[in-house]
Amino acid sequence: MELSRLQRIVLFVISLGLAVGLCSLPAAANDEESYVLRSDVREVRLAFSARNAQGRTVSSLHPSDVAVADNNRIIRHFRSFHPATEIPLDLIVLLDVSDSVAAHINEEVAAVQRFIASSQWGPGDRISILTFGGVRWRLLCARNCRNQQAERELGGLQPQGTTPLYDALYEAAEMLHRSSAVETRPAMILFSDGMDTISYHSASQVVAAAQQVQCAIYTVNSRSRREGEGRGEVVMEYISSSTGGMSFLPGGNTLSALQQVLQDLRSGYLLTYALPEQSGGEHKVQVLATMDPRLQFRSRRAYRESAGN
Repeated sequence: MELSRLQRIVLFVISLGLAVGLCSLPAAANDEESYVLRSDVREVRLAFSARNAQGRTVSSLHPSDVAVADNNRIIRHFRSFHPATEIPLDLIVLLDVSDSVAAHINEEVAAVQRFIASSQWGPGDRISILTFGGVRWRLLCARNCRNQQAERELGGLQPQGTTPLYDALYEAAEMLHRSSAVETRPAMILFSDGMDTISYHSASQVVAAAQQVQCAIYTVNSRSRREGEGRGEVVMEYISSSTGGMSFLPGGNTLSALQQVLQDLRSGYLLTYALPEQSGGEHKVQVLATMDPRLQFRSRRAYRESAGN
């Protein structure tokens, strides 16, 4: 039966549509990347802790309670907002075993052993221990230091030489970067007197590296109160305050300081937002209160857009 002119037109349009659709399919065959859906979405992750006017941690904040100033741009809409209790830790404990802190090594080791053994850890938490003394650092155990082998290794530490403090911190930041995952919160606890003597890296490079991996550094000064103030205290305070951590002065209860660190990490928050447009280089960031002006926040102070967020 002969098709009408209208039917021939309809069939032509249908055929043309099918041809266009087939041409738009990825080329088959051996190039697997043709089938990969790529995304260029850039996102900033910001971990922070909050305290009220009495200095107590606040664990009931909502996204509407905070805003972020990113290079003076006010961010109010977040892609995600999670309490820290929902996020596993990726924690590195750094122990200074140089000659300058020889008198305090045994006390610190005992406190770290009790801290690891007595604290409640989640199934996804990672704990690593890195020591430094002499000319370089040493990874004593990685990701899982809650075992007898790690305890024996800790018990056998001996003082050795100079203090590559900044190199050890920089390496720890690199370790966290290599093993980074969106679902973990990186952090460091540093035991030292803050007196670097041999490092290739500088304190500012350490801070920049830690800020890029969103890592808070908590510092515990290894010197005794009887030894008086030292230049290392200024260094320790600079490193901790720049990365959103806390600094503990000499002469305090070491185990109590470690418990405060863990409480601080567990009571914080992690939010994400889209990288602001028309910006580049270093970004200054600050968490702001929108409801209660008495709230106080701690977070990293900056990040560099070019090196990841």
